[in-house]
Amino acid sequence: MSAEPGITIDSRYVITAATILDNQLHIDWADGHHSEFHPTWLRHQCYCETCGTPLNGVRGLRLHHLPDTLEPRLESFAADVVELSWLHDGHRSRYTAEWLRDHCYSAVEHARRKYRPILWDATIMDSCPSADLLECERSPAERLALLEHIRDYGFAYVRNVPGTIDEASRLIEIIGAQRHTHYGNYTLGKKKSVDNVGDTTTALDPHTDESYRTSTVGITVFQVIRPAADGGHSTLVDGFEAVRRLRESAPDEFDLLTRLPITGARFDPAANSGGNSKWYSTTMPMIRVDFDGEVCGIRMNERQIMPLDVPAELIEPAYRAIRHLFEILYDPDLRLTFPLETGEGLIFDNQRVLHGRTEYQAGNPPRSVLTNSVDIEDFHSTLRMLTESLRGKLPPTRLPQGMVR
Repeated sequence: MSAEPGITIDSRYVITAATILDNQLHIDWADGHHSEFHPTWLRHQCYCETCGTPLNGVRGLRLHHLPDTLEPRLESFAADVVELSWLHDGHRSRYTAEWLRDHCYSAVEHARRKYRPILWDATIMDSCPSADLLECERSPAERLALLEHIRDYGFAYVRNVPGTIDEASRLIEIIGAQRHTHYGNYTLGKKKSVDNVGDTTTALDPHTDESYRTSTVGITVFQVIRPAADGGHSTLVDGFEAVRRLRESAPDEFDLLTRLPITGARFDPAANSGGNSKWYSTTMPMIRVDFDGEVCGIRMNERQIMPLDVPAELIEPAYRAIRHLFEILYDPDLRLTFPLETGEGLIFDNQRVLHGRTEYQAGNPPRSVLTNSVDIEDFHSTLRMLTESLRGKLPPTRLPQGMVR
């Protein structure tokens, strides 16, 4: 593999040596890293025309057709490719250096692929991640930058939002396909009914939405149609930073809240549910960690916690842990406050960032904020497609899956 003039090849993707040792493929890389690949893993991930690819699910390969012991033979290697054959049937497999390194499962490379969120508190208020909708619509690069802000910080402030319900889809479609729940296109504002706390004028503590759903709302899109004359400012809190503080100060409480079954429930009368009353309920922990023990999702709404159904000896520790967590979440030092005007919006990850609102005075015309959502996996899809389109390569980073198990 040789580079074109003026182009530098990343040494991480340059093979300097390859051999079969103890039935495994060993590779040395130009940056000093060493990889070892098991034969079953290699054979299962052959993407030739016969075997197919998992990206479209058209696969001719079946694991139970392979012998228990596979014997690979090194046919050739170069700086950018390795070719193997398999002794039991003579099948040939080809693996690029870039693909092998990006999927190397050594501890070093596994750690490199981890998602690392940028944690924050109130001190970032003057340097919040932001974007301009008009620029995002004109420039795919600006759109990608917005998505990366949401990926890294969990939120972004957006300027030049239409400010009308008729054009609200423009901001939503920048992120992905709209998720439709029983609320439909819901406009928060003063209503006769108080079945939805968002329709009151009182201050709202930081919370995540719809914690009563098995598939909790992912990315939330707020668009201000008409601000309140006095107050009604939006607030955000980084739930991952709050959980980090809990884990640091009270690790046993953190561990309990990753396992404690907590039921969230919601009854919505027909007036809030498109003419059909709804009653939702789901039980899961408030904090979810991934297979590496890293926090990947939260579900925190104190107002919707149903009676705990746990062994008696856990009641006091459970309430102590929950109380401690919400004390951290409600700390003003964590809170950002946005006095949003018409034509401004917020996009945030509802499974990481908690939102709230300051108290406001009911005016005439009343405050009106449109809220919609996009599923996390659809947001991630948009992010992947744009990244590959603009940069020609998709980073191997494993994105957080939120509360989905």
